[in-house]
Amino acid sequence: MILPIDEATLASWSALLGLTEEQTAATLADIEQTLRVGYDNRPEELRDVSFEQLTGDMDADEAALMFLISGLRQAGHPEAAYAVEVRGIFATLRSLQQTS
Repeated sequence: MILPIDEATLASWSALLGLTEEQTAATLADIEQTLRVGYDNRPEELRDVSFEQLTGDMDADEAALMFLISGLRQAGHPEAAYAVEVRGIFATLRSLQQTS
């Protein structure tokens, strides 16, 4: 799986979180696994679309949020990861409420 970020950005994010190469690889594997669970449970309307097609339009902000959440867990900060995840969910809900 390819995230919509370059190697320098990925290296910067890893350095900011203090991740080792192994932790960075585990973070990326966790992101892919999470996305594959979503893909496996996609609606009927999307059954003919490949994983690469569905994840190919991910933007850098989505990738950054997923990397931050998973990276914090890998770095031994599950409480911080949970807090970021909850804030992301609430921000999405607020955004959806404002557009409806």
